[in-house]
Amino acid sequence: MDPFEQELREQLQARSAPGGFADRVMARVPHGRAPRETFLGFGLGFRQPVWRWAVAAVLVAGMVLGGLEHDRQQRLAGERAREQVLLALRITGSTLRDVQQKVGARDERESFSQKGTVREKDDQ
Repeated sequence: MDPFEQELREQLQARSAPGGFADRVMARVPHGRAPRETFLGFGLGFRQPVWRWAVAAVLVAGMVLGGLEHDRQQRLAGERAREQVLLALRITGSTLRDVQQKVGARDERESFSQKGTVREKDDQ
Protein backbone atom coordinates (compact mmCIF):
# COMPACT_ATOMS: atom_id res chain seq x y z
CA MET A 1 0.00 0.00 0.00
CA ASP A 2 1.48 3.39 -0.94
CA PRO A 3 1.78 6.23 1.62
CA PHE A 4 -1.15 8.20 0.16
CA GLU A 5 -3.55 5.29 0.60
CA GLN A 6 -2.25 4.67 4.13
CA GLU A 7 -2.80 8.33 5.11
CA LEU A 8 -6.26 8.33 3.52
CA ARG A 9 -7.23 5.19 5.43
CA GLU A 10 -6.09 6.74 8.72
CA GLN A 11 -7.99 9.98 8.08
CA LEU A 12 -11.20 8.14 7.22
CA GLN A 13 -11.28 5.98 10.34
CA ALA A 14 -14.21 6.63 12.70
CA ARG A 15 -13.46 8.86 15.68
CA SER A 16 -15.64 9.83 18.59
CA ALA A 17 -16.80 13.44 18.87
CA PRO A 18 -15.13 15.67 21.49
CA GLY A 19 -16.86 15.95 24.85
CA GLY A 20 -19.81 18.37 24.94
CA PHE A 21 -20.14 18.49 21.13
CA ALA A 22 -23.80 17.43 21.13
CA ASP A 23 -24.63 20.01 23.82
CA ARG A 24 -22.99 22.82 21.85
CA VAL A 25 -24.89 21.85 18.68
CA MET A 26 -28.23 21.66 20.48
CA ALA A 27 -27.60 25.05 22.08
CA ARG A 28 -27.41 26.61 18.62
CA VAL A 29 -30.67 25.02 17.40
CA PRO A 30 -33.59 27.45 17.87
CA HIS A 31 -36.28 26.22 20.26
CA GLY A 32 -40.00 26.56 19.70
CA ARG A 33 -41.95 26.97 16.47
CA ALA A 34 -40.55 28.97 13.64
CA PRO A 35 -42.67 32.00 12.76
CA ARG A 36 -45.06 31.40 9.94
CA GLU A 37 -44.27 33.24 6.74
CA THR A 38 -47.13 35.25 5.39
CA PHE A 39 -48.12 36.84 2.14
CA LEU A 40 -49.35 40.43 2.53
CA GLY A 41 -49.95 39.83 6.23
CA PHE A 42 -52.16 36.76 5.73
CA GLY A 43 -51.08 33.22 6.59
CA LEU A 44 -51.17 30.91 3.60
CA GLY A 45 -52.52 28.03 5.64
CA PHE A 46 -50.38 25.41 3.90
CA ARG A 47 -47.21 25.96 5.94
CA GLN A 48 -45.28 26.77 2.80
CA PRO A 49 -42.90 29.71 2.62
CA VAL A 50 -43.99 32.65 0.49
CA TRP A 51 -41.14 32.21 -1.97
CA ARG A 52 -42.39 28.73 -2.88
CA TRP A 53 -45.78 30.15 -3.79
CA ALA A 54 -44.11 32.93 -5.76
CA VAL A 55 -41.99 30.43 -7.69
CA ALA A 56 -45.05 28.28 -8.37
CA ALA A 57 -46.99 31.32 -9.61
CA VAL A 58 -44.12 32.36 -11.90
CA LEU A 59 -43.86 28.83 -13.31
CA VAL A 60 -47.59 28.62 -13.98
CA ALA A 61 -47.59 32.07 -15.60
CA GLY A 62 -44.60 31.06 -17.72
CA MET A 63 -46.34 27.90 -18.90
CA VAL A 64 -49.52 29.79 -19.77
CA LEU A 65 -47.66 32.53 -21.62
CA GLY A 66 -45.47 29.96 -23.35
CA GLY A 67 -48.55 28.08 -24.52
CA LEU A 68 -50.13 31.27 -25.83
CA GLU A 69 -46.94 32.19 -27.69
CA HIS A 70 -46.72 28.68 -29.16
CA ASP A 71 -50.31 28.98 -30.41
CA ARG A 72 -49.53 32.37 -31.95
CA GLN A 73 -46.45 31.01 -33.70
CA GLN A 74 -48.46 28.06 -35.04
CA ARG A 75 -51.15 30.40 -36.37
CA LEU A 76 -48.57 32.61 -38.07
CA ALA A 77 -46.88 29.56 -39.62
CA GLY A 78 -50.29 28.40 -40.91
CA GLU A 79 -50.99 31.80 -42.43
CA ARG A 80 -47.59 31.82 -44.16
CA ALA A 81 -48.21 28.32 -45.52
CA ARG A 82 -51.64 29.41 -46.80
CA GLU A 83 -50.11 32.41 -48.58
CA GLN A 84 -47.49 30.15 -50.20
CA VAL A 85 -50.16 27.70 -51.39
CA LEU A 86 -52.22 30.52 -52.88
CA LEU A 87 -49.15 31.92 -54.66
CA ALA A 88 -48.34 28.46 -56.02
CA LEU A 89 -51.92 28.11 -57.28
CA ARG A 90 -51.77 31.52 -59.00
CA ILE A 91 -48.49 30.59 -60.70
CA THR A 92 -49.88 27.21 -61.76
CA GLY A 93 -53.05 28.80 -63.13
CA SER A 94 -51.05 31.35 -65.10
CA THR A 95 -48.78 28.65 -66.52
CA LEU A 96 -51.77 26.51 -67.48
CA ARG A 97 -53.39 29.47 -69.29
CA ASP A 98 -50.16 30.05 -71.24
CA VAL A 99 -49.99 26.37 -72.23
CA GLN A 100 -53.67 26.35 -73.25
CA GLN A 101 -53.12 29.42 -75.45
CA LYS A 102 -50.13 27.81 -77.16
CA VAL A 103 -52.03 24.56 -77.73
CA GLY A 104 -55.02 26.49 -79.05
CA ALA A 105 -52.83 28.51 -81.45
CA ARG A 106 -51.17 25.33 -82.70
CA ASP A 107 -54.56 23.67 -83.25
CA GLU A 108 -55.69 26.69 -85.29
CA ARG A 109 -52.60 26.54 -87.52
CA GLU A 110 -53.02 22.81 -88.03
CA SER A 111 -56.68 23.17 -88.96
CA PHE A 112 -55.82 25.72 -91.66
CA SER A 113 -53.07 23.63 -93.22
CA GLN A 114 -53.94 21.53 -96.22
CA LYS A 115 -53.71 17.80 -96.35
CA GLY A 116 -50.47 16.45 -97.68
CA THR A 117 -48.45 19.60 -96.95
CA VAL A 118 -45.72 19.86 -94.39
CA ARG A 119 -46.96 21.39 -91.17
CA GLU A 120 -45.09 24.26 -89.58
CA LYS A 121 -43.13 23.48 -86.44
CA ASP A 122 -43.68 25.57 -83.33
CA ASP A 123 -41.07 28.22 -82.71
CA GLN A 124 -41.15 27.49 -79.00
